[in-house]
Amino acid sequence: MEWLSDRIRKIFDIRSGELSISLLMQLYIFLIISALLVVKPTVNALFLSELGADALAEAFVIIAIAAVAGSLLYNKSLERFKLKSLMRYTLMVFTGIFIIMGTLVAFGYFNTILAYTFYTIVALFALLATSQFWVMANVVFNVREAKRLFGFIGAGGIAGGIFGGYLTSLLAEHVGNGILLIFAGFLIMGCIFVMNAIWRNRVDKLSSFKRKERATVSSENSVKLIFNSKHLSSLAAVIGIGVLVAKLVDYQFSYISSRNIPDSQELASFFGFWFSTFNIVSLVIQLFLTRHILARRGVSAGLAALPIGIVFCCVGLLILPELWIVIVLKGLDGSLKQSLHKSAVELLALPIPSDVKNKTKTFIDVVVDSIATGLAGLILIFVVRAFDLSPVFITVLILVLVVVWVFMINQVRDAYFGTFKEQIINREQIKVDKRSNSMVRNNMKIIFESGGAEDILYMLDRVPEMAHRSLKAPIIKLLQHQDHRVKAEAINQLKHIDRGHPVPEVHDLIYIDDDNVVLTAMQYLMAQDTKFPAQFFENYLDHESDYISSAALLCLAQETEDNPKLASKYNLDLRINLFLDELDRNESSFRKQEIIELVKAIGYAKGENRHRFILRYFNDPDPELKTAALVAAGNTAHERFLPLLLDELEESRFRESAIRAIADYGNPIITYLNKRYSDPMGPKSLKKYLPDILLELGTTKAVRALLMISKNGPLKYRTRMIVELLKFKKENGSLEIPQKTFFKMIRKECEDYKQLQGCYYSQRILERSNLYPERVISITETGKRKKLILAIKATMDDSLERIFNILALHFNYKDVFIAYRGLQSEKRETRAATMEFLEGLITRNYKSQLFPIIEAGISNPDGELSEMHDRVALPTEMQCYYHLLQVEDRKINKLVIKVIADSNNPELVPLLVRATTKKDPKIAAAASEAYMKIRNLSKTA
Repeated sequence: MEWLSDRIRKIFDIRSGELSISLLMQLYIFLIISALLVVKPTVNALFLSELGADALAEAFVIIAIAAVAGSLLYNKSLERFKLKSLMRYTLMVFTGIFIIMGTLVAFGYFNTILAYTFYTIVALFALLATSQFWVMANVVFNVREAKRLFGFIGAGGIAGGIFGGYLTSLLAEHVGNGILLIFAGFLIMGCIFVMNAIWRNRVDKLSSFKRKERATVSSENSVKLIFNSKHLSSLAAVIGIGVLVAKLVDYQFSYISSRNIPDSQELASFFGFWFSTFNIVSLVIQLFLTRHILARRGVSAGLAALPIGIVFCCVGLLILPELWIVIVLKGLDGSLKQSLHKSAVELLALPIPSDVKNKTKTFIDVVVDSIATGLAGLILIFVVRAFDLSPVFITVLILVLVVVWVFMINQVRDAYFGTFKEQIINREQIKVDKRSNSMVRNNMKIIFESGGAEDILYMLDRVPEMAHRSLKAPIIKLLQHQDHRVKAEAINQLKHIDRGHPVPEVHDLIYIDDDNVVLTAMQYLMAQDTKFPAQFFENYLDHESDYISSAALLCLAQETEDNPKLASKYNLDLRINLFLDELDRNESSFRKQEIIELVKAIGYAKGENRHRFILRYFNDPDPELKTAALVAAGNTAHERFLPLLLDELEESRFRESAIRAIADYGNPIITYLNKRYSDPMGPKSLKKYLPDILLELGTTKAVRALLMISKNGPLKYRTRMIVELLKFKKENGSLEIPQKTFFKMIRKECEDYKQLQGCYYSQRILERSNLYPERVISITETGKRKKLILAIKATMDDSLERIFNILALHFNYKDVFIAYRGLQSEKRETRAATMEFLEGLITRNYKSQLFPIIEAGISNPDGELSEMHDRVALPTEMQCYYHLLQVEDRKINKLVIKVIADSNNPELVPLLVRATTKKDPKIAAAASEAYMKIRNLSKTA
């Protein structure tokens, strides 16, 4: 028996403590559906024999009216009685009704009124009893448990359908319809005892808070709750359209079947056989496909399978309108609807708050279902029958409805994942910036009007991302600001909002005695050169003010870097040479800012004969002049300056300027940098600051190069580069990197994480001496092993963060951040909601890599070690240490070596020998020391 239990748990992923409650739930739904599959074909056959298929239309309308009236009574009862009591009363009422119905039929008392009454009661029972079961399932299980177990539990309902259907098929002609109805009543009575056991063994054992939270019913009106929630209204629409399609399919099936099989008992047997056959197919789907489809493809795939299948069958029915095609169509509806589709629909209700769900779920299942049934009846009465339309019209109508159905499935899918997102945000109190661009722009205008200089500069820096013509007037007004920095930055931002029309106010700023403002104004005017008269800049280049003439020269050099025609127009080379000659003769006559602008101009103007002027200031004691030389060296893009610029990375004062200068070399520099980076003798500073250089370069090729080098090296280094890339994405938008590149990175990170995870749990088990009970573990070894375990756990946490940062590079980084925060939560419900949110956020290939490691330990990292054998591949002690020594982390490597040294285990010595060859000299030295220690101890022994 224990062997069978273990096999069931492994096959269906049922975890410790879940099997008994799952079997009770399975028995409950088995009894409900068995009873339903006894009464439904029996009453259907009686109804069709007494009134014919045409009467189904009126029956559908009556069901809708009865359901709406019944729902009002049920909602009032929810406010008065507890959920458990109401479920018990419901089961007792239907038990009595079916026994009475059976007695009447057995004594031959049956007429038109009873036919409509019985048909309506059976329909209400099908809706209400099953809906109450799934409401209870939502009380018993959380979202992650439900996703794993609903498929297994739902199989009980399908098995009940098979049992009830075949029982009806076999006994209908022998015992009569009345006895079958009485038997169904006793099946429902059995549900009462099973329900009490479920409540006693699971719900009553929840904390009082959890029990109250899950079983509470909202006092608000059900209709109001549904219309105020996008999720609930979309769910109601999906269920309603699905029911409408199902009723039209059911009409097709009943109409053609009754036309071919006129005898009532033979027809009951026919219905019983096919309903049971459909349930066999449904059982196979539920046991072997549902869980895998929902886990790998998601809820949306589970919902879409049924309508897509119906489309194919309807097209076939249009081409070949035969009974067997209708049987296939009904079979598809009957098998998928009660298995994959049913599980997916029930999952849709899981993220809804418990009090709202307990109030609205049954209302949707009963009232919406019944209204859709009534609408189907009205269509049949006032459209099909009134205009004497053929069954082909119904088939076409089904196809049209399926299109709407698929659209609503997409709507409810978005609402479903959005609800999980809101739960994470609310439970973890995550601050989400909901400000619109227009609101931000209004705030910018306020700051521009009355803010301090630093605040204005900050807002001006955000103009490119918020560019809008409404900002033009406030920014032009800043040209009159008293702070020259604000003026210069305002000029810089005009190009983002002036739509190509030059701003006259900028011209006046050329005459201010501030080098930065004059240069910025010059750059702006140069960009507008085609809009000014010819030789316009001659006046500035030859101006008597050195502020204006030097700024004009630098500006001209910048603008003509790749435009020799424009440079020739203003005699740029001649002007620079004249300045340099004068500089050689009398450097003291130049202001420092003039020299700075002249050196920068040399860089833009190229010309190797002028490089000596750049080199002159490369080692100047004045930091501003040296910075200008670094910038100029980068602008030349000449290889002679590269070694000098790389050396400057060591100096913190000039590091930022050196990084920008190296990045100015453009994409061709990437190959050179990669070679120097890979060279063991290359500059250490490059290994540390290469990410900054590539990010400063900011091209797609540079980002790809950074991604390539981020795959290797120490873990902390990889983490830093991914973080830098994420910052770059936030500032610059899409990285334009192929999806397969990100997927390869995620796959590698997840594989590394799995190894760490296996080592972590292996070490925890070994610490407790469960893995190798014959080993005697010393106190010293235990203490160092504990440090190793903590170090592995910290590395796993860093690895998880790195994985999510990589995901953020490809997907919406704000949503990924919310998911990451959700997984860190101490609340189990939040972690479960996060898994569902992630399922909608990332694509299937990423889920196949990420979800196994989350399910195995992240969602419950301190779970029972006994469960880890089933969920994590645990390595041997030798394999564990081998993997950990391969990890590019000095702390873990040294701790592993210490644990091996203290273990005095000769079998582990080869690992120390291998570690002595590691590139890290400190690790190699520690391994050598540990090796000698074990060797000396063995000699002593």
